[in-house]
Amino acid sequence: MDTSVTRVLCAVVFVVAACHQSPVQPCPTAGLARIASNPQAPGPVPQFDSIFRAAGAEFHVSPSLLAGVGWVETRWQMVRGAEEFPGRPATFGVMGLRGEALERGAGLAGVTIEAARQDPVANIRAAAALLAAYAADAGGDWDAAAARFSGIDLAAGRAAYLAAVAQAQGVARSAPAPTACPPPDTTAAPDFPSAVWRPSPNFDQRAADSTGVPHMIIIHTCESNYVSCWSWLDNPASQVSAHYVVNEDGSEISQLVREPNRAWHIAALYDCTLNRGHECWRNGVQSNHFTVGIEHAGFVSQDSFPRAQLDRSAALVCDVTRDRAIPRDWQHIVGHGQLQPADRTDPGPHWPWIAYVHRVQALCGELVVDDSAQFNDSVVARTQVPAGWQAADTAPDYFGGGYHWASTNPSATDGVEFSFSVAAAGTRTLDARWTSGTNRAPQAAYAVISSAGDTLQIVSLDQRTGGGSWHTLGTWTFPAGWNRVVLLRRAPAGAVVVADAVRVRQ
Repeated sequence: MDTSVTRVLCAVVFVVAACHQSPVQPCPTAGLARIASNPQAPGPVPQFDSIFRAAGAEFHVSPSLLAGVGWVETRWQMVRGAEEFPGRPATFGVMGLRGEALERGAGLAGVTIEAARQDPVANIRAAAALLAAYAADAGGDWDAAAARFSGIDLAAGRAAYLAAVAQAQGVARSAPAPTACPPPDTTAAPDFPSAVWRPSPNFDQRAADSTGVPHMIIIHTCESNYVSCWSWLDNPASQVSAHYVVNEDGSEISQLVREPNRAWHIAALYDCTLNRGHECWRNGVQSNHFTVGIEHAGFVSQDSFPRAQLDRSAALVCDVTRDRAIPRDWQHIVGHGQLQPADRTDPGPHWPWIAYVHRVQALCGELVVDDSAQFNDSVVARTQVPAGWQAADTAPDYFGGGYHWASTNPSATDGVEFSFSVAAAGTRTLDARWTSGTNRAPQAAYAVISSAGDTLQIVSLDQRTGGGSWHTLGTWTFPAGWNRVVLLRRAPAGAVVVADAVRVRQ
C-alpha cells in the first residue's frame, strides 16, 4: 500500500496537467510542497491503534492506510458532524464518514448506520469495509480507493488528499514531476500573500453602494478536513465558497475569492437583533454583500481548536481588518451560527471567542479593556465597577456584553476603573467608547492615571453622540505596571455617564 500511494501521486499529476479547465493550478506540485511542511502525524492512541489493526485484518486493508485516512479526515476525533455546505452531508466518526458512503460502509461491515456514526469500532470497521470495496471496484488499486473515499472531485484536490494521507503514514509523497508539467505557480494570493491562491469560480461582485463595503468577518468551521474543504469550495458544482480556508495546524491558508468580491458563504439576510443591535439599517441585506468569510478545517463538535490554527487565523483576521478598516470587536468578528441560527451553529461552543478576539487585537497592536470582566484577558486587562453603577444592554453598539451607567452627581467620588498592564515603559494612545443618547453627559470625565499614581490628565468627551465607535483620549508615556483610566460621574446632576470600553494602542 505504501508504495502505491507514491505511484498514484505521479499519475494524478498527469491527470491534473491535462485539466486546463480546472479552477485550481493545473499541476499540484506547489500545493504538495506546502503540505509537505506540515508536521507528520503522531502515532495513533492505543485505543484506535488496536481498532485500526483489527479492522485492517478483518477487511484486508492496511492498518497504516486506515490510520492515515483517519488522521487526515478528523485528526482521530470522534466527530458528530453538522451540515456546513448545502449538498454536503454531515461527517461522523474517526474516519469522517458521511452520506451514502457511511450507509454503504455500515452495510458492508454489518453494523447499523447509527453505530457507524457513534461507535469508534463500528465507524472504523465501516470505513475499512468501504475502502476494501472501493479497491475491489478499482481492480485492487488502493490509491484509487483512497481517492474515492475522499469524495473530492477536483484532481488537484485528490492529489493533495493522497499526499496528506501518505504523509500521515510516513510515506514518500511524490515522484519527480513529468517533463511536460510546467513549473509550479508561485504567484502569491492577491490579498494575503502568504496564502495559497486557489481561485474559486463561485463568486460575484459586491453591490456598488454602502451595503457592498466589507464590514464584518464571519468565522466558520468546514465540518471536514482542509483539502476536502477547499476542494469543495473550488468546485463549480458546489455553488458555495469562502474567501479563505485555514488548515488544521495553521501551516497553510488558501485564498479562494478576492476580498473585494462577494464569496457565497452564508445563506442569511442580516438581522441586527442577532448582532447586539448593530447597524440595523442593514436589516434584510444578504449577509454575503458586506462580509469576509473564513473557513477553518475542523468540526463544531470538537472539544478544542489547535493553538497554531487559532494564531494563524487571528493573524489573517488582523490583516483583513487592517486592510478593510473593519473594527476589531464583537459586532464585526462574528460566528456563522450567530447570524444564521436557524440551521447553523459553527464555529460552535468550543471556539474560544474571548481569547481569539484578544489575539486579533494584540496582533494589530491594541488592547481593549471592557467594562464586563468576562470579556477581558485578566493577565493584561482588568475592570473595577463600583456598586452604584448599573449594568445594561438596551442601547445598541456596545462592546462586549453590555455597558454600565450611572447618574451624574456633583459630589460623587466613585468611577469605573479600566486598568491595563504595560510590560515596559512606552508611549500609548488611549481611546474610549460608549453608547450614545440624548440623556448622556456632555462632558464625561476620563482620568488617566499612571502606575505610579500620577494623574496625567483628565479628558472630557461628549457622550451624547458618537456611540459604538472609538474616540481618542490622547497619547501619553506610561511606566511599566498597571496603569488605568477612571471614568468619573462627578458632574452636574441630570445626565448619565456610560462606561463601555477603553482601548490602548501602541
